[in-house]
Amino acid sequence: MSSPRPGVMIVSTAHEMGGAEVYLLTLLQALAGGVAVDVVISDRAPAELPRRVHEAGAGVTSVRGLARRPSPRTTVRLARLLERRRPALVHVNLSDQGDGIAAIAAAALVRLPVTATLHLVIPERRRSLEWLSRRCLRAAREVIAVSDWVGEYLRRQGASATVVPNGVATPRVVPDARRELGALTGEIVVGGIGRLDRQKGWDVLCAAAPRVHERVPTARFVVVGDGPERARLLAGDGSGRVHFLGYREHAADLCCGMDVLAVPSRYEGFGLVAVEAMLAGVPVIASRVGSLPEVVGDAGRLVAPEDPEALAEALISLLEDPDRRAEFGRRGAQRARDRFGLERMCGQTLDVWRRAARVSALNPPVGFSR
Repeated sequence: MSSPRPGVMIVSTAHEMGGAEVYLLTLLQALAGGVAVDVVISDRAPAELPRRVHEAGAGVTSVRGLARRPSPRTTVRLARLLERRRPALVHVNLSDQGDGIAAIAAAALVRLPVTATLHLVIPERRRSLEWLSRRCLRAAREVIAVSDWVGEYLRRQGASATVVPNGVATPRVVPDARRELGALTGEIVVGGIGRLDRQKGWDVLCAAAPRVHERVPTARFVVVGDGPERARLLAGDGSGRVHFLGYREHAADLCCGMDVLAVPSRYEGFGLVAVEAMLAGVPVIASRVGSLPEVVGDAGRLVAPEDPEALAEALISLLEDPDRRAEFGRRGAQRARDRFGLERMCGQTLDVWRRAARVSALNPPVGFSR
């Protein structure tokens, strides 16, 4: 017997877990039982992704060779899948503006409407690559931008953009989080969560850490995550003060064991981890780049990117002032609850899907007030 026709097929080319995949899982969990959603993933997707998609109540189909730079054969393979299933809508989960070529092309081949969510804008790409990205983004009926900063980029590209800030689930409280982070009694934990990638600026944190430790000897620096920069970071100056703990499936749940979260990114499309920390009442110090100012606002400290001295001074100032940390924690939690709720994100996403699909089948889940 053939599978029922899904309302929406979401396509992800992910080969690793990042912010775009956290968004996807959060959206699926919030929409569970309300809209028929299937997810199409790469055969090289991390094992965690299909398992957690299933747990969220969505179906999963793997397509061989699906990647951000697909072959024509992969595009045809995906088009055949879409033709068999004939969803009301194809939604492409774009990790950045260079992603999603196969999904957008495949949907066009079988004449299905397409929407997308764009999570990140990589700066200073080659003109030829940006030309291709612009063509793909303009092919979508509507592109969801996860922040005003991403929305402005989309408008410059001539894409039909709708800003829907990410909705973020409140992290769980893990009773032994500080033990998992390796913190000793009396230590003040400066944490970081994210891929070990140049974008995230962990080398800047490594350079700042010895300066902080001179003034605040009880400071302990930990980074949760893994990635291609691990070996370089471990070999770099200052890395001896920063403990790289590796990947954790539910890393945001460790926020409750941190006293300050550092986000020293070189660029960001949203900054999920900043909101996760804010929801946990943890003050944030972040780079003044991309979307981070609109996410953090006046609920944390913003510093210049690529500036270890500025980062160190901001950290020292906050670590030496527990009252200020507590105030930022309270202010951040309120800001996150007010601006980054799940129901708001899901309702606005459903509005985009309905407009693009032009069908009434995409009804909001029970309990959603519209």
